[in-house]
Amino acid sequence: MKILRFERQDEAVAWAKKVIGIEGMTGSVAAVSLVDDQDQFLAVTVYSAYTRTNIDMHIAALPGSNWLSRSYFNASFELPFLLLEVPRVTGLIRPKNRIAQRFVKRLGFKYEGRMRKAFPDGDDVVLYGMLREEYLSHPWSKNETTRGTTLDQGSLPSDRPPT
Repeated sequence: MKILRFERQDEAVAWAKKVIGIEGMTGSVAAVSLVDDQDQFLAVTVYSAYTRTNIDMHIAALPGSNWLSRSYFNASFELPFLLLEVPRVTGLIRPKNRIAQRFVKRLGFKYEGRMRKAFPDGDDVVLYGMLREEYLSHPWSKNETTRGTTLDQGSLPSDRPPT
């Protein structure tokens, strides 16, 4: 059995950083995690650099685990698009990480460009973005006519980015 979690924020973010290989994130950080019946992380979506118009989204998953589902997809995107109501999310990926680039494209992100020498080690960053309307029209998305959401205001992490 797989369970969505909103607690254990610090542990979930640390786990995701280790899996993805990222050192720091800016601004308030929040996470949605998927755990197995042993309470071990299978996937973590981390949100950082929140503004009224954008939030950076980082997805980490245990290699070889079968974690992606409609409910996890919707939980990951409902937080920024339906609860925080930002118009876009941004994915920042190293150019050599072709697997991550193919993955985010399959999720519906669009390639938006490259920032040269943007990582602390001097590596470039490849930018991908998804707009709120693209999420709402995604085949896996619950659209606005669907009753309820996967998340509700009471399930938000306590360190939710400020609105």
